[in-house]
Amino acid sequence: MNEKRTSFIEHLEELRKRILYSIGAIGLFTIAGFFFAKRFLNLIIERAAIGTTYFFAPAEAFVAQIKVAIFLGVVVSFPFTLYQTWAFIGPGLTSSERRISLSYIGTGMFLFAVGIIFGYYILIPFGLKFLLSFGSDTIQPLMNIGKYLNFFVWCLLGSGLLFQLPLLSFFLMRLGIVDVDTIRKHRPEAIVAVLVLCAVITPTGDFFTLLLLSVPLLLLFELSILAARLSKSRRAAD
Repeated sequence: MNEKRTSFIEHLEELRKRILYSIGAIGLFTIAGFFFAKRFLNLIIERAAIGTTYFFAPAEAFVAQIKVAIFLGVVVSFPFTLYQTWAFIGPGLTSSERRISLSYIGTGMFLFAVGIIFGYYILIPFGLKFLLSFGSDTIQPLMNIGKYLNFFVWCLLGSGLLFQLPLLSFFLMRLGIVDVDTIRKHRPEAIVAVLVLCAVITPTGDFFTLLLLSVPLLLLFELSILAARLSKSRRAAD
């Protein structure tokens, strides 16, 4: 019992260390990102093609730059955070499982970047165009920088994180934790789960934005199932 308690405490200490490392990296990159925040904020506003944005409280413009700096810190430190996650989980895996999981770190960073790019070039401009199309001569938008920035950050980070789902599914199927045939049998439930996650993470909740994000995710999910089936067949043949 004492050995189990000691092992549990050691795991908690290791988890605390990895979390502190990740927070430290985010903090350092956030401080560095603050010096680029104003320039990046101008790019964000220009990308939306919404003209001038407004702030309604004395400190709101400063807080907006802080939010941008934190966003840059989270994005830039994501590879390090991903590695810290693997470093915590890795010791509990077998040597073959560690090789498999380590090879996915690069893929995870790639998919995160693809999700960010997808959100920046597709989700945000098309989503905004759809939402602002409901205006009229008597209903004109007065864009608040704080609310727009929340929309922007949630779209990008949500898109980047959601693009990890197919990789996570393939990883679990590749390790045998989740059976690929079981996923195929329960595909409708899995699709509903993906749609629910998209609806929760996207800040607007409208059907058009949900559709923009869920379609590529579902395609990637199907590709992960296909890749897991091919991998399983190859292992069976060997």
